[in-house]
Amino acid sequence: MNRLFLLLGLAGLLLAAGCRKDDLVDCTPATSNLSLQEFIKRNGVPVQTFTLTLGPNSGNQTLTTNAGATITFPGSRFILPNGTAASGSAQVRVREIYSVPDMLLSNMPTQVIGTRQLLISGGEFSIQVWQNGTRLRLAAGSSRIVVNSIAPVGAASGQQLVWQQLANPTPDSAAWSRPGTLDTVRTNTFPNGVAPVYSMPISLDSVSWWNIDRLWSLYQSAPVRTITVQVPAIPAASTGSTQVFIRVTGLNGLARLYPSNTAKTNWVAQLPTGANMVVAVLQSVNGQLYFGSQPLTTQNGLVITPTLTAVSEADAVRLIKQL
Repeated sequence: MNRLFLLLGLAGLLLAAGCRKDDLVDCTPATSNLSLQEFIKRNGVPVQTFTLTLGPNSGNQTLTTNAGATITFPGSRFILPNGTAASGSAQVRVREIYSVPDMLLSNMPTQVIGTRQLLISGGEFSIQVWQNGTRLRLAAGSSRIVVNSIAPVGAASGQQLVWQQLANPTPDSAAWSRPGTLDTVRTNTFPNGVAPVYSMPISLDSVSWWNIDRLWSLYQSAPVRTITVQVPAIPAASTGSTQVFIRVTGLNGLARLYPSNTAKTNWVAQLPTGANMVVAVLQSVNGQLYFGSQPLTTQNGLVITPTLTAVSEADAVRLIKQL
C-alpha cells in the first residue's frame, strides 16, 4: 500500500513543531529535510509584524492584518515581566487562521481539551507583543485587546465564545479551553448579505492562541460513536511520523485523530454519527511525504483505509488546500 502524506509531527511533539511553539516566530526551516515538522515550518500561516508606541499617553492603537481583521491595543497598559510599565516602541506579532487547510498546514486543529469534541471556528489568532527580546503583558484588570474579524466561510451560526490555548499546555496540546472570564463574542450583523463581523475581547497574559468558536451542534442531536482510520506503520529502520485529521464537510473545523495502538497504525475519534466528513492522513518516511484523503459518513464502528501516495511538497500543499 502506498504511504500517507505529510504534515504534522508526533502528537507528543506538537508544541515543538515549528511555528506552533508559543514564542517561536522564525518560520524558516533549518534544513531541507521534509519531516512533518519542517513541512509545517515552511507552510504554516506566516507571522505578521506591526509596531506599537507604548507609554502613559499612547492611548488605543489599531492595526489591520493581511486578512482585514483589526486589533485594538491599549498602549498605556503594557507591563514588563517585573511589573513595571513599558514605554517606547514595541513589536506586535500576529498569526491568523480562517480555513481548514490553514489549520492543517499550521498544526492548529479545533478541539475541546479533554473531550476532544470538535469546535467550529470563526478564526484562530496568535497575538504577542515584544520589546527588545522581552515579551510584554497587559496589566491585570486593565483594558483588553479587541479583535474584530469577518466571519469566515463555514463558521457556525449562533453565539460564539472565546477559547484559549495556553502557552504551556498539557500533552493534549491540540485542545482549546474556555478562559476563566467566560467571555462571549459579539456578532455584528449587516443587511444585504454582508458577512457578519466578530468582536472578541481578550486579556494578553500567558496565552499564545485565541479562538472564536462554537461547539459543533451535531453533538446535541446525534449519538457519538467510534470511527477508525488504518494507516501503514513507519518501517522499523526508517525515521518518520504520522498524523490523521478529519473535517466536517462545509464547516470550518478540524479534528485530529489519536493512535489506539503502539504501532500507530489505527487512529480513532469519537464523533457524532450521520455526518459527512473528509479524513486526511499525513506521513513522512525518511523525508518522503505521503498523502491520502477519503470522504465518509460517520457511523458506529466505521473503519476506513485511505490510499496513500508519495507526493512532493508542492503537491502536498495543493492537496491540503483542496480539502
